[in-house]
Parts: sequence; structure tokens; C-alpha cells
Amino acid sequence: MRFILDTVIESLEKELTVVLVTIVRSSGSAPRTSGARMLVHQDGSIVGTVGGGMLEGKCIDRARKLYGESAEHAGIDFSLTGADVASEGMVCGGAVSVLLQKVNSDAFETFLQLRQDFREGLRPLLLTVLPAGEDPPQIMLCDKQATGSLGKEFVDRVNSKKGRSTYLAMAGELEVFVEPLISPGVVHLLGAGHVAMATAQLAEFVDFEVVVMDDREEFANRERYPDAKEVRVIDSFDECLGPLSANDYLIIVTRGHLHDQEVLAQGLRTNAGYIGMIGSKKKRDFVYQCLREEGFTESDFKRVYSPIGLSIGADTPDEIAMSIVSELVKVRSESGC
Repeated sequence: MRFILDTVIESLEKELTVVLVTIVRSSGSAPRTSGARMLVHQDGSIVGTVGGGMLEGKCIDRARKLYGESAEHAGIDFSLTGADVASEGMVCGGAVSVLLQKVNSDAFETFLQLRQDFREGLRPLLLTVLPAGEDPPQIMLCDKQATGSLGKEFVDRVNSKKGRSTYLAMAGELEVFVEPLISPGVVHLLGAGHVAMATAQLAEFVDFEVVVMDDREEFANRERYPDAKEVRVIDSFDECLGPLSANDYLIIVTRGHLHDQEVLAQGLRTNAGYIGMIGSKKKRDFVYQCLREEGFTESDFKRVYSPIGLSIGADTPDEIAMSIVSELVKVRSESGC
């Protein structure tokens, strides 16, 4: 939802009705999984994707027809197996169920509150009560309204569940699609050289927020990092880190192993969800030995990804950045944070 949330709000603010397309169930090797969303405007233009190809094309066609109907929603089941997908040149298989629903200005305040809560890091839950009999789908936040409609036991149960994945839950006889909106994570780049700049670009592309720190203004500046959340020129790498949480990713790519050592020591004293340090195994082992003398243990070093990045034979700064960001995405998807 977060990828289309701003567009939803902009449309509703103009009192435009939009059709929200959501994969609510998926199995097998479907091109997109449960939770993928797409917004379809009346002219057929889209924001977001539910997987492209035949599936997405049929969803767009059905959404455009829905604009001219009195119905408020429609459902489509796709079986992406056998001759149907082969005839479309697709190799994905599996099955998906898609909900298409009209959303109008009545939902404006709900989505506005959803965005505000998300930006404040509150982990809001967006609930979609799926159609039942003659009742259309309903969208609501997991708040007092949901407590009144679905019951306190249900609200407490879904609020207590951790993780970033969407899922289906039962509230009595009602089936509810639950979508957590969780910050995609903040990447802290310690060092602003060539690898850091390439890493920032790729990290931003896959929806991380980026903070850059270096003691060289010619490297840490807005011209090199135009889209970063924050660019800081620090006096030194000593005591440059504040508190970090499980949603923070620390990338140590300074210009020398002494600075790396300073930053790593600070990072190991935080709750950062990911700590990665660039360099060879020889350099890593040297840094670890120095930190052992400061009281750090093997348990501490097990938190560190070093050499940093997935092993893909990376050599150039761009390739190294790709290996780093691939590792970040892997950790993020496995963390459940």
C-alpha cells in the first residue's frame, strides 16, 4: 500500500473515485504475492503493479468496467497454470484471488491517518473486511472503529502479531485482509565514497531511507546524495552514531580500517538490525582482534556481515553496491520487523 498511498490520497482529496486492486490470496509461483496492490484510474492509467502480463491486463480491464457499474467491488480468481499461461508466453504458475474495490472520498480521512501513522513509525494496520454475502468490502484502520466492528479480541490479536507480511484473519465469520505498514528501514552509510554513493542509489531504489555520514564535505554533500534523507558532515568518526534499532542498517564503508574499527565498535553497542563492514577477510580479522582487546566477544562479531554483501564476484563499486543492497533486502525480508 505504501507505494500507492500518496496517489490514493491525492485522488480522494480531489473527490475522485478510484479502483483499488489487491491480491488477497496467492499460491504457487504467482508473479506477485498476497498484498500486491495497484491503483487503476478511470482512464486506465495505473500506479503500482499486481504482476504485469495477462493477470494485470485483465485486472485493468475489469477495473475500467467497474467504473461504469453500480457495483462497489468485484472479485477475480486467476489460475496461472497449464495452457492458459503457456498461450500467453508466461512461465509463472500458481493461483491468485484479486479484489477490486471502488474507493471514494468517504475514505479520505482513513488514508490520511494511515499515512500520518506510517510516517511517524507507528506500524499502523490497514484492514480490509472482505465481501460477505450482500455486504461490500470495508476498509478501516485497526483502531476504535475496528474494535466496534470486529471486536476487541480480534483487534488485540492482530495488533500483537509481529512481521511485515500481509495475511488473512477471521473475525467471527468475517474474513479480514490485514496489511501492516512498516518503515522499510534506514540505511546508515558511514563513509561517502564511490561504493557508498552507488549503494545509496540502489538502496533508495528498493525503498530504504538513506542517511550518509563522512568527515569530508567534498564527498558528503547534496550534489552527490540528492535523495538521501540526511547528509551529515561529521568532525570525526569517533562517537558519530546515536541509538539504532532493529529497523536500522549500518553500512561501514569508510576510507580506512581505523575508521571502520571506530564505527564498528560503536555499532556493536547499538541494537542495529544489520551491521556490515567492507573489506577483505584479512582486514576483518585484524579489526576483530583489535576489538577483542577492547572487550568485544565472538558473540558480538557474529552480528557482523563481513566481508559485506552477497558473494556474487563483485568487483566494481556498482557491483559491490548491488551485492550489499541484495544482502540488505534479504535481511529485511527475513527479519519480520
